[in-house]
Amino acid sequence: MGKQGFEFQLKSRLLGILILSFLGAGSVFAGGSSVSLEEFAKARAYDSVRISPTGAYLAATAKDENGSGRLVTIDLKTSEVLAVIHMPKREFISRFFWANDERVVGWVAVKFGTHDAPFGTGQLVAMNADGTHKDWIYSGRSSSSVNRGVPATRTSREDVRLLNRLDDDDEHILLSGTRFSFSAQSYTEAFRLNIYNGHTRKMVTAPTRGASLLADSKGNVRIAIANDASKDNSLVVHQRIGKKWQVFGEYPDDGGALVPVAFDTDDRRIYMLDNREMDTSGLYLYDLEENVVTEVFHDPFVDISDVQITPGRDPKVIGVFTDPDYPKYTVLDVDNPVSHWFAKVRQRFTGYRVRTTSMTHDGKVAIIAVRSDTTPTNYFIYEVETDSINPLLKVLPGIDPKLMRPMEIYKLEARDGTELMVHLTQPEGKGPFPLIVHPHGGPHGPRDYWGYNPEVQMLASRGYSVLQVNFRGSGGYGRAFESSGYGEWGAKMQDDLTDATLWAIKEGFAERDKVCISGASYGGYASMMGAVREPDLYACVVAYAGVYDLKLMFEKGDIPSQESGLIFLRKVIGEDEELLRQRSPVYNLDRVKAPVLIVHGKEDRRVDIEHAYRLRKGLKELGKPYEWLMKPKEGHGFYKPENQVDYFEHILAFFDKYIGSAAGTSAGSSTGA
Repeated sequence: MGKQGFEFQLKSRLLGILILSFLGAGSVFAGGSSVSLEEFAKARAYDSVRISPTGAYLAATAKDENGSGRLVTIDLKTSEVLAVIHMPKREFISRFFWANDERVVGWVAVKFGTHDAPFGTGQLVAMNADGTHKDWIYSGRSSSSVNRGVPATRTSREDVRLLNRLDDDDEHILLSGTRFSFSAQSYTEAFRLNIYNGHTRKMVTAPTRGASLLADSKGNVRIAIANDASKDNSLVVHQRIGKKWQVFGEYPDDGGALVPVAFDTDDRRIYMLDNREMDTSGLYLYDLEENVVTEVFHDPFVDISDVQITPGRDPKVIGVFTDPDYPKYTVLDVDNPVSHWFAKVRQRFTGYRVRTTSMTHDGKVAIIAVRSDTTPTNYFIYEVETDSINPLLKVLPGIDPKLMRPMEIYKLEARDGTELMVHLTQPEGKGPFPLIVHPHGGPHGPRDYWGYNPEVQMLASRGYSVLQVNFRGSGGYGRAFESSGYGEWGAKMQDDLTDATLWAIKEGFAERDKVCISGASYGGYASMMGAVREPDLYACVVAYAGVYDLKLMFEKGDIPSQESGLIFLRKVIGEDEELLRQRSPVYNLDRVKAPVLIVHGKEDRRVDIEHAYRLRKGLKELGKPYEWLMKPKEGHGFYKPENQVDYFEHILAFFDKYIGSAAGTSAGSSTGA
């Protein structure tokens, strides 16, 4: 095969360089005291590392300085990089796995902006560890939507997921595929794929459109899960008995759900996340034959973030991760050998979030990922028998953890008694410091987590405190907390941000006239509504890729392109035109006193740039001070590192002017063109 869409290159003796990058040749400093903006803007050098089943090879996903993705294979004995797959432009390998002892399979994805979720093109690539037998092995089952080697579009693609690796068959894997057009999803199909020649064989068709499928250890597809737009996005779970699908359960949206996780080793019982009777999701074991339910784990305050399943041929559920404030891991199977050595590893990295990415079939060698609030992910290789652990790769070698600032978590009460969790990152030294309130995007489902955040650390390194608020509507704290934000955009959700800001001032973390608000996506909306609702509280506003006209959300962007998106909008912001107008920044700019920096990508498909144009026009007509930063070839958040650096430079100059070192010395606010 030729260079169609990507190219393969053989390299040698590169692993030593990669390990040295972990140790660091030294961070890049600005003025000798802080990490440069370029380092904070860099794409992660590595996103994932996995060891092959026999332990002979490593595979890793990596990105170059422009964010273009690649997949590398490494010989552990010789430290040689054997082969590299380079993806073009904004494509990258989003995830991968070892399909057998020698062959690695990867999914191709595209990301248009930093605040976009990556979306899969539906294409799969594969190669042997030594770089032979390399090819596109899957490019969609519909020739009208995807051709081999030609990327899918954002609105015409296929979602492909691994159902079973089929360990007893070295040539095939079991996948599911759901095709998407601009306004519809297909009925999901399960199919076997030959990982060498790309031949497929359909096995099962799901009973609903857009379903997620779950197969047991033998590769039998037994569960289908889908949100049914015709039933107000209710979650419908089907069980396959013999060759027929039967409804296992139907759960109205906002009424709780049953989410299958994995079959137990006996294939008779299935682990499920369930929050139908409880507010937060718990882990339960369902006996499908006896219809008996056993609670495995439940936390009344916080949802389960992730379930720890042992990697390898005999996967078992051994623990759960939760994030009530700082990350927490709870062991469920204390007798499992992996639990024994995993406890030792976690003890060595107290104060870090520790995960296992992969291990050999014999269970003797594992790859460990470790990260914290001051440390981007580091990868280690762990040998079980000798209890030895050694550094392998660092995803951001230019970031020095010693120069990063800790993220502290506090609990406070909003004006109506609702408990809120907030994250505060402060510069080194004695405060109070100028404060940036930084609302997250989403807003429903996402939340702020304790961990390394490049923009937060960048601001702290330049003398600014950063306050992140898990306001009502955020995910992770139960369905009641998340649903309490529905219909409260610009209202109670905004009050939570105001109350957290006033708390920070009262506690002495900030001075009242030294506070700005800055956010992206929903955070951009919340920042502008902060200036509308509290015109005397914020000294300046950064509105990045934000929604500023709620009515426009029903007309432009990719959310209203499908019925499920329209259902979501009706639920979270409603259709009352007068209320939408009251809660839209563009119709209330007369109340705004703070200068505004508007930041947007012209090719934003999630929040159309028309929002930014309307905001700019409204501010200009009223003679309100504003500045403008638009990138013509960027999407929902700037993707290119040089554009991210430009964004950092703009917001730092903006904050410096109004609450930083230059505050009070400028000759007035400048108005953008």
